[in-house]
Amino acid sequence: MFFVHGSHGVMTLGSTLAHALGPDQPIYAIHATGIDGKGAVTNDLDEMVRLYVESIHETRPVGPLVLGGMHAGCLAAIETARELQKRGRQIGPVILANPPTASGKRNVPEDPQAERQLFDRVQRALLAHASSAASDVPFDARDERQLHTATLACVASVIALAKYVPVPFPGPAQVILSAAAVVGFFNPTMAWHKLLSGPRMVHILPWPQRELLRSGRDHVARGIQFMLEEGPTLETVSESQEKDAPSIERYARTIEGIVARHME
Repeated sequence: MFFVHGSHGVMTLGSTLAHALGPDQPIYAIHATGIDGKGAVTNDLDEMVRLYVESIHETRPVGPLVLGGMHAGCLAAIETARELQKRGRQIGPVILANPPTASGKRNVPEDPQAERQLFDRVQRALLAHASSAASDVPFDARDERQLHTATLACVASVIALAKYVPVPFPGPAQVILSAAAVVGFFNPTMAWHKLLSGPRMVHILPWPQRELLRSGRDHVARGIQFMLEEGPTLETVSESQEKDAPSIERYARTIEGIVARHME
């Protein structure tokens, strides 16, 4: 399984997934290209996807693949899966962990002050990831030069994802959501409902959205383990999933209320 990084360019679930899935299910973390100073840095999603596809082909040239993504990187995971399918690769359901509430194009900083603010924000995020007990960053954050190089690569990744205009994906997808995010996800007027036009399996976790990939990471890993086992069943899911959306929304509101009371 290949798993694409999140909003700030780092795939932070590597060690957690490896522990949960065991040695029989290899997990390859895809960080922002150029984060380690060895690859090209790009702020274009098409180029980013091309580089990820090349890396995947080099690592696993034949056989079926499973792709996943976290937060905004879910968009890159979808496009990487689409490109691999065009090249004839067999792709299992794409796993999307905690996708962003809005999947559409976002504003990109256009003045020096905004660019500096973005750089500082991304660098703070990288330092926070590096200081975590489960750190998976592929650079030494204590080395100023490595940290600067990684920050530039991750800023480029943020910009690439922000500029991207999503295209509907007809393939099967498995989604891990916090209870608070489910209502918007299943709303027919929201972008994700239109973007994922194929069969979907949704795993709802009673966890605040901001903490789902942090303190809830072990639960996410177990959810991914379950999805890997149940992925083939998605081939039989029909259009009736949309008819079930209202009941799922009611269920999600109930979970959200339980979570809110628990957090008080």
